[in-house]
Amino acid sequence: MDGVRLEWDTSMAVEASSVFEEQARAQLADQLISAFADDCKPEQVIEVIDRAWKRFEKAPVRDFVPLLAARIAQEELRRRIAAQ
Repeated sequence: MDGVRLEWDTSMAVEASSVFEEQARAQLADQLISAFADDCKPEQVIEVIDRAWKRFEKAPVRDFVPLLAARIAQEELRRRIAAQ
């Protein structure tokens, strides 16, 4: 492909990734609010999720952010309950 310059528009990929993360975050919030309803207020669960997600805000690879943030949030919520 001499002389042919290929260009890749990453804006659509970034937008799709952002939408995926928003959906994953909302689903995580629903799951954890339900799972920890007896011990934590919904606002507390959201705060924990936000804090976990923020740890990865500068991560260049976003594929595993929802999974990692979910694990961190679950662990923190379990620790809070155990400490009560």
